[in-house]
Amino acid sequence: MDDPFSIPRQFVFGDTEPVSLKRIGIGHINDTYLVTLRSPMGRVARYVIQRINRKIFPEIRRLMENVERVTGHLDAHGGGRSLSVIRTVEGATFHRDSTGDCWRAFPYVEGTFTIEVVSSPAQAGQAGRAFGHFSRLLSDLPGGRLHETIPDFHNTPRRLADFIDAVEADPANRVSGARTEVDSAMALAPWAGRIVEAQASGEVPERVAHNDAKIENVLFDVETGEAVCVVDLDTVMPGTVLHDFGDLVRTAAATATEDERDLERVGISPTIFGALAEGFLSACGDVLTPKEIALLPFAGKVIAYEQALRFLTDYLLGDPYYRISRPAHNLERARNQLRVSRILDTLRDDLGSMISTYSSSCNSHP
Repeated sequence: MDDPFSIPRQFVFGDTEPVSLKRIGIGHINDTYLVTLRSPMGRVARYVIQRINRKIFPEIRRLMENVERVTGHLDAHGGGRSLSVIRTVEGATFHRDSTGDCWRAFPYVEGTFTIEVVSSPAQAGQAGRAFGHFSRLLSDLPGGRLHETIPDFHNTPRRLADFIDAVEADPANRVSGARTEVDSAMALAPWAGRIVEAQASGEVPERVAHNDAKIENVLFDVETGEAVCVVDLDTVMPGTVLHDFGDLVRTAAATATEDERDLERVGISPTIFGALAEGFLSACGDVLTPKEIALLPFAGKVIAYEQALRFLTDYLLGDPYYRISRPAHNLERARNQLRVSRILDTLRDDLGSMISTYSSSCNSHP
């Protein structure tokens, strides 16, 4: 990697010089830094620069075309303090350094914070509205279909097939030590096709989706507590609103993060689920089809199961994808998400009743 202080100088930040650079964020994929710049007159401004993971996103140009289209549309149509792409000195959306690493920059959204665990129904409602508003604003994105930055990203049957291949190959000799989790994942296999099959049949329309709609990707205002905007747009591409709602449920309605090892602390709060659903449907419920609304109660358990498959597959392959901090980290994450999926299944009737109530309410108040 080039000298990190050389990277900010490749972007159009005005008449400023970088004075500090520190790594921030908890993401699994990209490397994110906060850069502070100062002008000759003493004005200080902060920006985010990211080194994009080329192994995950080999088509950087297509990725950034998506990001620029989406951020531009959100900014033009009331997306709040939405992100905007900072151009390089050469007018591009990203900079490729001498080692081949690709970098991009965004303004730092001041006065905001992120969370891993929801603290109140009001906070959950804000998160639900943020992603619902995001879906509504992008429902009329012009310019044709977005690029698929990661093909089959939410193809749960494909994730299941990859998992089965990893079990059969066992390249890291880890299956015997993960037999309980492997068997549990196989027992839940009938859930895998529920959303994908509805898409394939045309029952569920293709939409622009975030595809990584976890609670950590909402910025909240430090003064008001209101949701400011949705971030981490690398996986915004064709998809379904069901995957977004499901990801939000598995992260925001959960009583612990996906890294929690004590499974007794891992549960689902029906109260938080209700607030998420009410906020989400109040923002976009009237643009959803009846079939989409009918499948919302199932979305969380399907996406939690899919995430468990991804963590467990990565563990069996020797942890090539997700960043880990301990040897069994991905196995523990898989165990956690399997529990979340099973709990959501036990609550399906209650969750369905809440969805029905809130969808009826939003449709009666256009």
